[in-house]
Amino acid sequence: MRIAVVYKNDLRARKLALELGDNLLNRGIEYCLLDSMRLAETATELPVDLIFVLGGDGTLLQAARCFASAGTPIMGVNLGTVGFLSSVEPESLQLCLDAILHREYDLDARIMINAAVARDDQVLYRGTALNDIVLRSRAPHAILVELRIDGKPHTTYRGDGIICATPTGSTAYSFSAGGPVIDTGLEALAITPICSHLSLSRPLVVSASSQLTLELGSDYSTDLAVDGLEEFSLQKGDLVQIERSSLVTNLVRLQQVSRLERIKRLMGRSTRG
Repeated sequence: MRIAVVYKNDLRARKLALELGDNLLNRGIEYCLLDSMRLAETATELPVDLIFVLGGDGTLLQAARCFASAGTPIMGVNLGTVGFLSSVEPESLQLCLDAILHREYDLDARIMINAAVARDDQVLYRGTALNDIVLRSRAPHAILVELRIDGKPHTTYRGDGIICATPTGSTAYSFSAGGPVIDTGLEALAITPICSHLSLSRPLVVSASSQLTLELGSDYSTDLAVDGLEEFSLQKGDLVQIERSSLVTNLVRLQQVSRLERIKRLMGRSTRG
């Protein structure tokens, strides 16, 4: 067995990564340590059987995008605020290690989505997301975005932007913008307007098999963000085509924890200051 340990760029995560590495070494298991800041440079060259991600959801999203093509199981260790994508807290990691190494866990396959930007019939950008694909204005002005579903016009949104989220991403930016929480067992996508200027522009849930097209109808500077990790500058008339990816992210689950319960815990902490 070979294991990759991905850690976010801070002292606490690096210390935990070194401790985990020592434990793996004592068990005779080959491992490699990967700084998340350099992950894209090295991940595709490393065939591994399991990935530990020590960090918050952002770090796990990076790992998911880098390893998705291999389908490698990912074990999230929460060093962030909420850790919707993580399976254990750092203080529980060593207690769970033997069970993890003996594959005494379930795999939670999460759907991913592809985005392609077309301009003048040429595809200028492609990306894959586990959480969401976002169009957002960089200027203090509303933008117009026309939504087509399976090639048919559906509506035009006027506001700060649009979020297209997977069930995994429905508890992230989409939730903050007023979107619904979608059970990860459902094959659906949430389309959520950001600060819509029309009260009738409500969040929308569609089948994950839907072919979505977002056409930018404004001259104001607008960015495309994929899992919040990379951006592409859009121009008026650009088409952002979104569809389900053939890739999935396999998350290790030692026990099922309700995401609604995690949201309640987060809200409880925030109200207590």
